[in-house]
Amino acid sequence: MYRLIIADDEPLIRAGLYYRNDWKQMGFEVAAMLEDGSDVLKFLEEERADVLLTDICMYQVSGLEAAALIREKYPWMKIVLLSGYREFEYAREAIRCQVYEYLLKPIDYEKLKTVFANIKKELDEISQEETLLRSFGEGEYDQVLTLIKSVAGSVLGEGEEAWIAYARLKPMMLNAPPEIREVLVKRLLEQLRSKLVLKDPKLEEAFATRLKELQPSDTEDFHRQLLGLFSWLNDELVSGNLVTARKPVVDDCITKACSYINNHLGEDFTYRDVAEFVHLSPRHFIRRFRSEMNETFTDYLVRIRIEGAMRLMDEGQTDAAYVSAEVGYRDDKYFQQIFKKRVGCTPREYQRGKQGAAQ
Repeated sequence: MYRLIIADDEPLIRAGLYYRNDWKQMGFEVAAMLEDGSDVLKFLEEERADVLLTDICMYQVSGLEAAALIREKYPWMKIVLLSGYREFEYAREAIRCQVYEYLLKPIDYEKLKTVFANIKKELDEISQEETLLRSFGEGEYDQVLTLIKSVAGSVLGEGEEAWIAYARLKPMMLNAPPEIREVLVKRLLEQLRSKLVLKDPKLEEAFATRLKELQPSDTEDFHRQLLGLFSWLNDELVSGNLVTARKPVVDDCITKACSYINNHLGEDFTYRDVAEFVHLSPRHFIRRFRSEMNETFTDYLVRIRIEGAMRLMDEGQTDAAYVSAEVGYRDDKYFQQIFKKRVGCTPREYQRGKQGAAQ
C-alpha cells in the first residue's frame, strides 16, 4: 500500500474524497486527513508519504505553497492539486511545482480514479527500479545516486564541469548489468528534466526531442552521444543566461601558466617553476592563479593530470604505470590513490569499464 495524504480546508470535501473512493482497492492507505498545508508539512516531518491530494486554496499554507516546499524536500512524492478556479496563474504555478495532475472542482471521481491508477503504476515501476538498483550493492547504490545528482547539477551550471562529473559515473554504468544501466540512464535524464523544467519549459521540450533522437548502436557510442547532449544543453543554458558561464581566464600571465602546465604535464615541476616562467613571485602567482581560476594551483594541476590520464585510457592505453608517468606521477601507487579519490574508481576499474563497453 502507498501512503496518501488528503488535505482540504472544507470538511465535507475531505469526507467526500475519503468515502467516495475505495482507496485500499486502488492500492493506497490514507495516512492522514488534514485541513491545511501547514499540517501537511508538519506531518511529513514525522512520517513518510507517497502522494498528496490537496486543495489549492487553504487558510494558512496553500496547496501550491506546500507543493513547492514538498518538491524541494520530498522529491519522490506525487502531488495532485484540486481547484475551484480556472485561472491560468494557478495552472502555470502547478507546472512550475511539477505537480502530477491538476483537477478542477466539482471533482470528477472517475477521472480521479484514473489519475490514481496511473500514479500507482508509476510507483510500482519506481519500486521495482529501487529493488533492482539495490541489488547492485548498497554502497554502489548510494554512490551512483550521488553521482547522478552531481552530473545533473554540473550540466545545469552547478559545481564542476559536466565532463569530469560524468567521467566518474561512467565506469559504474559500464560495469553494471544492462538492466541496471538502463535504470541509471533513466534516473539521470529524469533528474535533468525535473530541474530543467523549472528553468525553461521550452528548452525542456527541446531536450526531450533530442533525447528521442539518440541512437544507442553500442554502449560506448551511446555514452558519447549523451555527453554531447549534455554539452549542447549547457551551451543553451549559458547563451540564454539561465546559468552563469564559468569564469574565463582573462589574466595573460595565468593563461601562459595554464599553457605551461598543459605542455609540461609529464614533467616534475612546482608552482615556483611556473611562477618563474611567467615572471611573478611565487606568493603573488599563487594569489593571482586562485583569483582567476577559482581553484588553487594544486587542485588545478591534479584535475588536469587526472583528465589527461583518462584521455590516455580512452584512447586505448592500458598500462597504468605508463599513464601515471605520462601525466607527471612517478609513484604509481600514489597516482592510483589520487585517481580513485577524484574519479571514484581505480584506473584498472576504469579500464575494465572501457573494455566492457567495447565487447
